[in-house]
Amino acid sequence: MVRIRTVLHILTYCIALLGFSPLFSYLEPAAKMLFPVAFVAGLAADRRGRYLPAPVTTAASLIFFGYYALQLNRDNPVAPAANLIIILLAVRLFSEKSGRNCLQIFVLSLFALAASSLYNLSAVFLVYLVPLLILLSVSLVILAFYAKDSTMVISRPGLNKVLTVALVMPAATIPLMLVFFIILPRTQYPLWNFLNMPGSRITGFSETVQPGASASVGEVKTVAFRVESERLPINRLYWRGIVLNSLDGDIWVRKAPPAGESTYLENGPVISQTIYPEPGRSRYLIALNIPRQISGLRISSSEDHVFTSLSEARQRIKYEAVSVLSETIATSKGIAREFYLRVPGRVSARMLETARDLLLRGKSDEEKLALLEDFYIKNRFSYTTIGLPIGPDSLDAFLFETHRGHCELFATSAATMLRLAGVPTRLVGGYLGGVYNTMGGYYTVTEDMAHVWLEAYVSDRGWVMVDPSKWGVNFAAAGAAGEKGMIKRFRMYLDAFGYYWNRAVITYDLEKQIQLVSTANHKLRLFRVTPGFITWAFALVTAITLLPAAYILIRRGRRSREEKIVEQFLKLVRKRYRLAKVGSTTGLYELAREIDDPRVHSFVSLYGGAVYHDRRLTPAEFKELRQILKALKKR
Repeated sequence: MVRIRTVLHILTYCIALLGFSPLFSYLEPAAKMLFPVAFVAGLAADRRGRYLPAPVTTAASLIFFGYYALQLNRDNPVAPAANLIIILLAVRLFSEKSGRNCLQIFVLSLFALAASSLYNLSAVFLVYLVPLLILLSVSLVILAFYAKDSTMVISRPGLNKVLTVALVMPAATIPLMLVFFIILPRTQYPLWNFLNMPGSRITGFSETVQPGASASVGEVKTVAFRVESERLPINRLYWRGIVLNSLDGDIWVRKAPPAGESTYLENGPVISQTIYPEPGRSRYLIALNIPRQISGLRISSSEDHVFTSLSEARQRIKYEAVSVLSETIATSKGIAREFYLRVPGRVSARMLETARDLLLRGKSDEEKLALLEDFYIKNRFSYTTIGLPIGPDSLDAFLFETHRGHCELFATSAATMLRLAGVPTRLVGGYLGGVYNTMGGYYTVTEDMAHVWLEAYVSDRGWVMVDPSKWGVNFAAAGAAGEKGMIKRFRMYLDAFGYYWNRAVITYDLEKQIQLVSTANHKLRLFRVTPGFITWAFALVTAITLLPAAYILIRRGRRSREEKIVEQFLKLVRKRYRLAKVGSTTGLYELAREIDDPRVHSFVSLYGGAVYHDRRLTPAEFKELRQILKALKKR
């Protein structure tokens, strides 16, 4: 015999977990901690039959509602609402599971899942939505029995019949859902992108390059695009996007190539690709270096083999590309040398002297390139994304003092030196690398793989590809770092699921949708629900519920203590000084200059002195940082 109350409680907790899990990564610490505490405490309270008094839970709900209502504003409408939903859900879990309270848990869980779609609308959303709708349908049937008699006890065969009827209800709505799937529009990106368009997507790919703009470069591991192509060596995975051929002060920008230039690609391996970019605002189309042709969209192209879409990428698209794996773009009419020899307005005496040495010792363009490479190698330049020189003299500091920088500093410094030595040069922006998914036969390229290299004009050859980052002593090791083992394989499975989901969204036309409806209706008529099916379905729903939650918790738990303490610092500073976007694009040293507080300066100086110099915090430093945080909390 089984008590209806027990079945309802199990379903209620599963529904609450389905609503909480997809929002976990976006919640504030208070909501993250309160929900699991309330989840465990609610289970214990249900077992003992002792709950918090209703006035206490109502008062707590009102307090939290007022607190988050005050945080609502035009620039930040989603985060307070999402945190409030989870906290109200936690309060209800710790309350008595009356029929009304159970309904409130169901509604709050559904709202929580809907809120997660404002942050991320990937295929994982469907993984949560389908079991949540099934559990809600079953729970409503069980709730009807519970409302009639909360002490009801039912036999296992009787429970199987009830669950069978309950599962038939969502199954019967499948034809109606498929009809709506055909006639209703489907958004392909989170609604929060629409509500918060300015700065909503942090990207590694940039349409301008300014050396010395930031002291560090964050690794944003969001997917930039996926590519179906044959598997290639890592040194061939250069993805061309934009050519920056001119200067606006010290900022490298793109201008239309001078009229009259004519280029062609020499013979080399020809690679076909089908590319699925993530939705974004850039119209530059990425393809393997060097793209010869792009089709499938309305495009424009230029002589430097840059392709742009004539319409904005507001939805998911795909296009075909044909590339020639070559390192040279030949010219048939020469180039406007003066256009490609302009230098930044600020050039140090040391740079001029080094460039003059290249000019005097190098008898040809190729010799000058070899001498420049020898300069970087002899001075043992290293590749890093933290502790970068900033300010107008960043190139000078990089070349003659720190010898540490990332791809933008390597490329802009080399391009400037070559131009000073009389070698026409331009920057190329795109990506380097990619993770090959053996399940789907495609590459996944993420934003942290964004890269900048250059092309130098060599007489009698044309534009020759040069990647100065390779001259760094540790560049190969820096590019080889990554996840391995089971975690990598698990990520591969998840990415493959998202990839096939995106393909379905992109390629679904009306004919395929009608075919799907016809097949689904035929299979539904043959479908029979058995008691064994109930058991397996419940086990599957439970596994789908718990596995993503466990993965998120494990992933969050792997953060280093340096990451955790700087996150606490940024949140505290944001709250204390009412800074809406602190930490997203502002570096720590820039933040310290903006805030006139010696405690902030002390924290940044101590933290940067360790982390920005490639070492971990010592126990004494960590203890001192904790004391600074305690002092900041005091008014």
